[in-house]
Amino acid sequence: MCESSGIISYGHIENKLMYPHTNPGMEIVLAELGRLDWAVERIPESLNPGSVFFTLPWQVHGSLKVREPRNKIFFVLFELAQIEKPKKARLGFPASLGFSAAEEKLVSDILVPAQRHSWPASGLLRDLFPKLIQKLNGNTRIEAVAANALLRAIIVELAGIVDSAPASLRHMTPTMTRVQQFLQTVVSSLDHPWTLDEMASSCSMKRTHFANSCKQLTGYPPMLYLNRVRFERACELLKTTETPITDIAFECGYNTSQYFAESFKRFSRMTPSDYRSHLPQLDAIMASNWNHPEERSIEDEIERSSRLSCGRN
Repeated sequence: MCESSGIISYGHIENKLMYPHTNPGMEIVLAELGRLDWAVERIPESLNPGSVFFTLPWQVHGSLKVREPRNKIFFVLFELAQIEKPKKARLGFPASLGFSAAEEKLVSDILVPAQRHSWPASGLLRDLFPKLIQKLNGNTRIEAVAANALLRAIIVELAGIVDSAPASLRHMTPTMTRVQQFLQTVVSSLDHPWTLDEMASSCSMKRTHFANSCKQLTGYPPMLYLNRVRFERACELLKTTETPITDIAFECGYNTSQYFAESFKRFSRMTPSDYRSHLPQLDAIMASNWNHPEERSIEDEIERSSRLSCGRN
């Protein structure tokens, strides 16, 4: 790890649950796979595949769901000097990143007042993040220098994304718009036995082009995305109705209750019946966590990073 850059923790992990907390620094996350429902100061923000998410030291953030669906994220957390907390703060970056006072003020003026924290990542940022993690896992001096340069570039690119967000959010090709509109309609016909060929035909596209477009928009191949939507609908029905589990399975497009149970467990790590029976307890735990968020120290984050590297959340 590149200690001179002030980096506390980093990784390429599956995030199973993120209790509401504050960090002892600035955190930047890139979602590679799966959609995550998080919140900052209780304000919900969806982190879609290919999105970047950041938080500052005073911002309470965490999961909105008691079990995160399958996902894969890159993250880096680094120390940050904080001045005039929080609305007029100027972010003081580690000296090894080479920011001048004027550059720190420029980045601070963009990131500190930002009203949202999840943004579509640029192609450059999606390229930089895996390279940063790779260099941080190295053990040579030149890799440490490279890690500093990459982290600086990520911070600058993030500020650029936030600063130019209105233009970037408007950009979508007609083909991608057509696929997005189709995927939104799938929710109303989950019991239909969709095939990849039929979905592609509905968008007047060849299956490979449709599959690539779907993955670009959602982070999932089409059939896995369909299973994800079916899972989310099943969660809603389990939580808000007393409909028998077998009926929920058929309504959501599962051929058998056994297949439903197996598929549901892959996403949530529990069976539909366990999910339904434990909801009051899980909801109470989540509410308590938001009322009493963790204030993580550097030592806490280092210990958590060690657990994550062993595959435990």
